[in-house]
Amino acid sequence: MNSVIMKKLGIACWTIGQHAQKNIIPAIKRCDSVELIGAYTRNEAILGAVCSQTGCKRYADEQELLSDSAVGLVYLSSPTGVHYEQIKKCITAKKSVLVEKTALTSADQVDELLEMARANEVLVMEAFMYRFHSQFKALQELLDFNRYGEIVRIECEFGFPHLPKNDIRYSKVLEGGALYDAGAYTLSAARILLGCNPKVEWAHVLFSKEFEVDVGGHAILSNDINQIAICNWRFGASYINQIRIWLERGHLLVERAFSKPDSFDSQITIKNNGALIEKINCGPDNHFVEMFNYASELISLSEFEIEYRHMADQVDLLGSVLNFKEGR
Repeated sequence: MNSVIMKKLGIACWTIGQHAQKNIIPAIKRCDSVELIGAYTRNEAILGAVCSQTGCKRYADEQELLSDSAVGLVYLSSPTGVHYEQIKKCITAKKSVLVEKTALTSADQVDELLEMARANEVLVMEAFMYRFHSQFKALQELLDFNRYGEIVRIECEFGFPHLPKNDIRYSKVLEGGALYDAGAYTLSAARILLGCNPKVEWAHVLFSKEFEVDVGGHAILSNDINQIAICNWRFGASYINQIRIWLERGHLLVERAFSKPDSFDSQITIKNNGALIEKINCGPDNHFVEMFNYASELISLSEFEIEYRHMADQVDLLGSVLNFKEGR
């Protein structure tokens, strides 16, 4: 029998920061379903080093990248504040887009760009990589089958010590801030685990005189069957990165839920009345590689609506948290 050789999806990276160099480009190189065609960033030194190390094309400008027929997907590893214009240019060039969180902060912009994406038949997807890790998949399966009963409460927490003040996360013009960074992870996970489109029961976003952006926050969400999720996020605190779920017949803990190296031996632990009753070994996994495999499959099947819905629901939830008013 002749084996069928599937053509790899060509990817170009537009903007190359530390995250792209450390995680994204190595994942593309490891992934069987995609290949790195080229890269562009305004930093000539970084661009030269990356293209030399990977052997990919070195684009002179964004237009050369967007006009390359070998590129089917553009990975945007840029700050939130420039995403709208970049995504729009990619869609106009009929390129699918995988964009760093937070993809967009305006529901009107999301509506506009998704309408364009449908007309041009391209994928626009927010790169929440944690969704594709074996650990999070095991968590979803455990909850779907109600092995320990119904959800009583979900807690999603992500925070870390302050980064250098010149980090883009502290730039107001680039739409930085804790909500659109660590907070976006917690709200995304709570939204997925609660199902449908949860309601914001209460929210508070924290600001500090030392910074021009928010540095943390809290939110309580609920769904139609009275299950709740509590989300906490913070810049300038001790490191925390976990999901805890109180179930009818146990308490579940997911350590390193959102961000972890591919060498991390991930687990889910379940306790009841203080005693360990199960440990689910999920093992090491590279959620970036799995994310690219997933995006490649969606593009090959032209199945885009599920990710359009994720983007629209996420921006609506962020807006509800940011604009929450007591007593409304």
